[in-house]
Amino acid sequence: MRNLLIIVCAIGFALPTYGQEKGAVLMTVNNVPVYKSEFEQIYWKNKKEKVATKEDLDEYMELFSKFKLKVTEAEDLGMDTVASFIKELDGYRVQLEKPYLVDKQVNERLITEAYDRINTEIRASHILIKMDGSATPEDTLKAYNKIKNIREKILRGDLTFAEAAKRMSEDESAKQNHGDLGYFTAFRMVYSFESAAFNTPVGEISQPFRSRFGYHIVKTVDSRAGRGSVKVSHLMLSIKKEMSELDKENLRKKIYELYEKLGEGESFVKLAKEFSEDRQSKLKMGKEAWLKPGEAFLEFDSVAFSLKNNGDYSTPFLTKVGWHIIKKGDYKPVGDLESMRQELKNKIQRDVRAQISKGKFIVKLKEEYAFSELTKNKTELYKVIDNSVFKGKWNPESTNELKGELFSFADRTYSQQDFASYIASTQKPSKNNDIVKFINNKYSKYVANMLIAYERTQLSKKYPEFRDLLKEYRDGILLFGITDEKVWSKGVEDTTGLKEYYELHKNEYMWPDRVDAKIFTSSNKKTINAAYKLVKKGKIGHDSIVNYLNKESQLNINFENGRFVENEKEVIKDFSWAMGLNKPKLIDELVGKYSFVIIEEKLPSQVKELKEAKGLITAAYQDYLEITWLDALRKKYPIQINKDILYSIAGQQQAE
Repeated sequence: MRNLLIIVCAIGFALPTYGQEKGAVLMTVNNVPVYKSEFEQIYWKNKKEKVATKEDLDEYMELFSKFKLKVTEAEDLGMDTVASFIKELDGYRVQLEKPYLVDKQVNERLITEAYDRINTEIRASHILIKMDGSATPEDTLKAYNKIKNIREKILRGDLTFAEAAKRMSEDESAKQNHGDLGYFTAFRMVYSFESAAFNTPVGEISQPFRSRFGYHIVKTVDSRAGRGSVKVSHLMLSIKKEMSELDKENLRKKIYELYEKLGEGESFVKLAKEFSEDRQSKLKMGKEAWLKPGEAFLEFDSVAFSLKNNGDYSTPFLTKVGWHIIKKGDYKPVGDLESMRQELKNKIQRDVRAQISKGKFIVKLKEEYAFSELTKNKTELYKVIDNSVFKGKWNPESTNELKGELFSFADRTYSQQDFASYIASTQKPSKNNDIVKFINNKYSKYVANMLIAYERTQLSKKYPEFRDLLKEYRDGILLFGITDEKVWSKGVEDTTGLKEYYELHKNEYMWPDRVDAKIFTSSNKKTINAAYKLVKKGKIGHDSIVNYLNKESQLNINFENGRFVENEKEVIKDFSWAMGLNKPKLIDELVGKYSFVIIEEKLPSQVKELKEAKGLITAAYQDYLEITWLDALRKKYPIQINKDILYSIAGQQQAE
């Protein structure tokens, strides 16, 4: 029945839906109706063939009936009310809700935009004036004017962009790279920076813009087609800060010696494991990894993507961290939009882009639920919330006299007291010092949270496909829990029941005829004959013979000792099960393998002990437990099936 659990639980997010209306009653379980729509939804999702037949419907109804019986039992036992079930279902619900809590049009635009950018690589330089999120309006204006003046100097020709970056940028790396960030594509930079770079024509300088790091200007230097991903392995010798010029020269000689060894046929992986000094990156110890543009140093990136054929390796090259040799393993171009849609959607959900979609969604919810607010009542809070909130110590008692309404939507109203409680429960030490800005930000978050919370309660009403999918997950969790309790775990933990089942069925678990034997095997005729002579003399043990003959190589001779079935070891068959020491013979002409066997005992067919067949017996006991359990459930919860309604599905085709 594990297959049924997989059928119920393994449901994708982009599947067709059918449960629009409950419609006809297909069956009753313990007098509780089960509708045709529920059966069809699960049936079509798990059916490979496109056309329904009566035979297939009967077969699936048998599985569906067992499923409903088990879920009914779980509900009767109250398994849907325990805390662990509620927590697990809520976890699934949060994931299922995500596609319904965004602006789908905005999301689609962001997906298309990201895909277009992945197909393009931008090379850009930037200048940064640092500023954190708690900057005062005065500091913000000061930073803006500073970056604006730098831009004007560059445009006037007073200095080049690279000179300005080296001298004036507050990005520490600018002193070395003169602001040059190399090539990058979507998701490699913060979204505001990415957008500025992609929206600035090649050769031009952007207007000042803000990110979480401060104010920037960016110069787009070049644009080229996206190169996809390359799989590479890496051999690296590190340059240490304390190295002398002689040490550096010796390091250069060493990398070229390794390069020569590769040319002589040495294994790249072997040399990397022995000599590579990269212990940090995903390419350590010669391990292969996929590399996307912009994920490595500019020089590394350039060499990796310049290798033409799989298996090609680069000549040694130098970066600021050391000498490198790269070997190409594989390449894949940028995929088409449909193949990348889910990956891009997931990245957007984890990126600041998600806030754009959420913001538009909040606007729509406000319109849909007739959101209204009393701004005057919000401004009253500016007077009673003091700077102690920035230390995380504000006492909400100062708002006890405020009883006014802040906002309302749908059938809900939120007061000044509600909002004050929210601020008190979420306050924490911060560098903020602007009460108005702080309250406005908190208010926006609070409104959004309340709208989203309300929308979550409406999803099952607004979207039948969401309601049906959530029910499938709910029933799937119950099915797993009850089956584990009654069958899977019980079959493992009920040692008394397992022993009783074994005693009743042990004759079904028999060993065939076997031999207790020792087998010597070698690909060298002289070695096998030497082993045979030593065994025949009987002066030293078998393990000692193996150690002696394998002194030069562990591959010289192989030794096995145990009980063997004829079909398990062809070599046993070749020796006709003759007792005692059998002479060496060629047993595999194709590979030139020789062997001899010592058969010490012939074991006739016998019953397997419980420990010898515990896996098979446990599985059979679990099947037995399920069969007897289902028989009891059928008696406890009568099932009535309307075959006319069931067969009305026959001949229908699965929707595309």
